[in-house]
Amino acid sequence: MRERLRVNPFGVVAAVSVTLLCVLVAGAGAVAVIAQSINTWRSLFLMEQAMAFLLPAVKVLLVVGLVASVGLVLRIQ
Repeated sequence: MRERLRVNPFGVVAAVSVTLLCVLVAGAGAVAVIAQSINTWRSLFLMEQAMAFLLPAVKVLLVVGLVASVGLVLRIQ
């Protein structure tokens, strides 16, 4: 019973990376909605700049989340 109560580091890393990934995707969506509502070339350009800035972070968090999830599943078995 005590083994199940211990914190699994793979689970923590997976949960944190997926949470941050959701926050970044929600932020990117908010930027896109605001840019579309303003609907000027400048706002659309700034939206594209924001997406280009966020893309590397999203890729890293996606890979970290997948690797940590696989590690969590393999460690549980």
